[in-house]
Amino acid sequence: MAFATIQYFSRSLQKASSVNVVFPDNPDIPRPWSTFYLLHGLSDDHTIWTRRTSIERYVEGLPLVVVMPDGGRGWYTNAQVGYAYEDDLLQDVRGLIERTFPVRAERGGRAIGGLSMGGFGAVKNALKHPELFASVTSHSGALGVVKDPASGQRIGADFSRVFGDAPQAGPEDPHAILKILDHGRIPALRIDCGTEDFLLDQNREFRDQLQAMKIAHEYQEFPGGHNWAYWDLHVQEAVAFHVRNLGLTR
Repeated sequence: MAFATIQYFSRSLQKASSVNVVFPDNPDIPRPWSTFYLLHGLSDDHTIWTRRTSIERYVEGLPLVVVMPDGGRGWYTNAQVGYAYEDDLLQDVRGLIERTFPVRAERGGRAIGGLSMGGFGAVKNALKHPELFASVTSHSGALGVVKDPASGQRIGADFSRVFGDAPQAGPEDPHAILKILDHGRIPALRIDCGTEDFLLDQNREFRDQLQAMKIAHEYQEFPGGHNWAYWDLHVQEAVAFHVRNLGLTR
């Protein structure tokens, strides 16, 4: 696999930003490739997945580009006050990748996933824009952070700045999006969380809603907490899930 850091000017953010990309370097791997947008958590940046996991090794030999954008502390959402990180991800970053690499610029060639804040961002944006992604994964996702503003407020000032003072049941709440979405358009969905993770209850509540609404999904709990030992292990299952749903082979 090859690796690149791309610096670009984001029209959505109105500032320079960066994205790390892992992509095939074997000329025998057939083109066009698929893309896996892999999102970081609240306290990290675009470099963290390659610094703390073996993601490059896990996708070795696949016709897959792993795209790791810098989402700041913006929840991959267009903030009420501040930066438009949803538009940056879905317009600027996606456009950059699809102009630069020989990838499938269609729903069937795109997957998205992330951890914690990135798990929220992946699920929220895949549900909100089901025409863009074939599959979505979340590790330890903060899936109830908008539904329960009290938990969001504990995160700090970023919550109100991004979501406003009363965001529950609004357009950025994955629970609310499920209620209005055509279930036939929902991407393939996989969620996992550690049994010692402080976000476990949020993940169980989201699972319970999926079950009550009879929405197809995979859900698993494993031993572990909110840490890189857990995410490095279980991102391998996310890769396998996307490989199946994107129809890829090594």
